[in-house]
Amino acid sequence: MQAIYKKETHEDPESENNTYSNFTLNRDTQFCCEQFKTLCKKFTVWNYEQGKFAIVNKITYEGHSVQSIDFCPFCGEKIEYEDEDFPKMKKKKTKSF
Repeated sequence: MQAIYKKETHEDPESENNTYSNFTLNRDTQFCCEQFKTLCKKFTVWNYEQGKFAIVNKITYEGHSVQSIDFCPFCGEKIEYEDEDFPKMKKKKTKSF
């Protein structure tokens, strides 16, 4: 599965001369399985601060913490994360003689 996102940098309204980044998942993302796609429609699974899919790791009175994931929790397929402005170069396979 390939998760393509766009990184946007914004000025922080709470402090002068500071910025923060927001990672937005591409709407055309092709999910690896129907279960993961359904989960993402029902719950907030994309972490806009990290640019990765995440699951809730711990819930406390102060809030919650999340754990980013690199594999689909249902089918186990590896999730490749890629910035749409800086695509990864594909390695060419070479034959050895």
